Amino acid sequence: LQIHHEVTPSDLLLSHDEGIPIGNLICHGDLFLTGERSAHFQGKISGRMARECVRCLDQFEEVLSLSCEAEFKKIVKAVNVIVPHRNKGKVVKGRDKSVDEDATEEDVYPISGNELDLLPAIREQVILATPLQSLCNENCLGLCQVCGSNLNDGICGCCTPVTGSAPVPNFQETITKKKPSKRASVRRGS
Repeated sequence: LQIHHEVTPSDLLLSHDEGIPIGNLICHGDLFLTGERSAHFQGKISGRMARECVRCLDQFEEVLSLSCEAEFKKIVKAVNVIVPHRNKGKVVKGRDKSVDEDATEEDVYPISGNELDLLPAIREQVILATPLQSLCNENCLGLCQVCGSNLNDGICGCCTPVTGSAPVPNFQETITKKKPSKRASVRRGS
């Protein structure tokens, strides 16, 4: 079965750090029945994302093109079975053995009735594709540590730019200025 689905930005409920879709994301692919109570989706997610650079805080646009695979299984509802337990007169609740344990796996999405929802799988793939540190470009100079000006727009005059990468505080200088701490002497018992 071929699937073509448009996902709106409000459907995904993404945080600002995960990026905001620009327009709808397109998901298309094939859904295969893999058993009486299971299915497999294989397809692509494409669109554009607005992200914020971690160095200069400018917004930039990124093209999104992801492969997406997802397993779906029909959930058989658990039935509580009351099992008398002779230990201190307590009643213990058990579960019926007809529960499909595989349906609770992390990588498996539920089929409810005769419907399956692709949205959680799409959302998960988009979040997993979010870079840990979004950069507008590899050579982004970031912000001036003194006045906060975007150094990509030009040198502000407050500081001298570090060549080759974004300006970083001189941590080595800070470490060497710190005085060593005095340690308390420990006496050993004889």
